[in-house]
Amino acid sequence: MFSGGWRARMIRLAIVIGAWTLAGLLLATQAWVSRAIRGEPIAWSHTIAIWLAWAYIWALLTPIALALAARFPLERPQLARAAMVHGLAGVVLAAINLALFAIVAPHVDAVSVGPDWFATFSRLLATTFLLNVPVYWLLVGAAHAVRLAQAARERERRALRLEAQLAEARLLALRAQLQPHFLFNALNTVSVLMREDVDAADRVLVLLSGLLRRALDTSAVSEVELREEVAFVEAYLAIEKTRFDEQLSYRIDIDPPLLDARVPSLILQPLVENAVRHGLAGRASPGRIEIAAACIDGMLHLAVRDNGVGMNRDATDGVGLSNTRSRLRLLYGSFHSFELTAAQGGGLEVALTIPLRAAQAP
Repeated sequence: MFSGGWRARMIRLAIVIGAWTLAGLLLATQAWVSRAIRGEPIAWSHTIAIWLAWAYIWALLTPIALALAARFPLERPQLARAAMVHGLAGVVLAAINLALFAIVAPHVDAVSVGPDWFATFSRLLATTFLLNVPVYWLLVGAAHAVRLAQAARERERRALRLEAQLAEARLLALRAQLQPHFLFNALNTVSVLMREDVDAADRVLVLLSGLLRRALDTSAVSEVELREEVAFVEAYLAIEKTRFDEQLSYRIDIDPPLLDARVPSLILQPLVENAVRHGLAGRASPGRIEIAAACIDGMLHLAVRDNGVGMNRDATDGVGLSNTRSRLRLLYGSFHSFELTAAQGGGLEVALTIPLRAAQAP
């Protein structure tokens, strides 16, 4: 089985031979048509033999030209030196091409054939040498163009890799900021309950340990199934309901097929936490939170609504909401929306839209 390096060399060899075959056929056609127009017809096979012989000799010399082009690139700070090297190499390789062609010229009945090799070589030097030198420069120019294109592609790939690594680092930083923030609030809830209801505090600690286990299980992934997010939020709401008792109720309205959709991990929890802390805390009347999901035009729409104080509160300054904005921007770029609006009947609605992607089958 061929190794990758051997396969690459074979591909380059095939490209060189193919390119010179095409060049030989084109030049042979031009010579045949030109002779026919001048009233000096020549056999098509005769023309093909002459020009393919010339082309394949250049094919043999092409690896040398490409190696020189790679060794002495036409760029600063060695531009003058490289130009001198290639100027000399063009003269030498053009002469070698004609010297080798002088050997095969009698076998293809070339026009410049003399009584011996030296006579043939002398005639070729006198008639075609200056036409052969630019061939070398065409090879060097083509090699330089390919090198510049490869360098541009490599810079683009490197930039994309760096951008992806930067985005991943930012996401990790945001997640690291979000989880301690959530943990602090949950522990604060336990602290309050310890003075009011020890059994309730114990239940909250059990729920909190389950939440932390879920958070650790998803810490290495940027997206999870919506069903996992919903389970996480339900556990969180169970903790908060222990604290608020009848003052808090919630409803989750999501069609079962949408539970397979991929969403950013821990995307709903900060929205629900924001609704509890800013929208419902301190209310005399019962508070309610609604979580809904829908598919519209191939996009997944998620919404968290509360019946709290609504748009009068400064809901954009919290850690959870600002982190959510940043994570969505990093994950989806312009293919998302994130809006805070007044909910019908009072309160606040936080809605986000992301591309709908189903979970891949294992």
